[in-house]
Amino acid sequence: MKKTLALGLILCVAILAGCGYNFRGKQNNLPTDVRTVAIPVFENHTGELRIERAFTDETIFQFTRSQMLRVVSEGQADAVLKGIIKEVKSEDVALTRSQASSQRRLTIVVSATLTRRSDGKVLWEDRALEKNGTYNIAGSIQATDLNKQNAVNQVAKDLAETLHDRVFENF
Repeated sequence: MKKTLALGLILCVAILAGCGYNFRGKQNNLPTDVRTVAIPVFENHTGELRIERAFTDETIFQFTRSQMLRVVSEGQADAVLKGIIKEVKSEDVALTRSQASSQRRLTIVVSATLTRRSDGKVLWEDRALEKNGTYNIAGSIQATDLNKQNAVNQVAKDLAETLHDRVFENF
């Protein structure tokens, strides 16, 4: 009985160890004088209305959650992280039998720059961070718009995670 219990415990630990959970975002390659960051509202250079708030909020959340830098106002920050939403593309990825779109892929491209305030030096930059997500075409315009907004929010979350990790780890 004890052997079965021990084997079960070992099996559970092995499964949990392989589930993909990891401690990411703990390496900080930024200069030691950078302890605070400001993240102003992302610029939106696309025709998509009001998506800049989702990207800004998710990026602030990621930086706040990691506690590697303190998020402060621009006047108090050691560095400023500016983002520009450069492109939003939507393309059909699944069609119905009548060749109508049933699912679309949303691809969003963001440019981001981290600049030290004291001397204007660019500490990190990526001009083409790209993430995508999919959403279903529903029976009504309102339902489709809600599905698209959910996809935008998920892309914003994924992109903010990647942005955070790349700033600190210089991928």
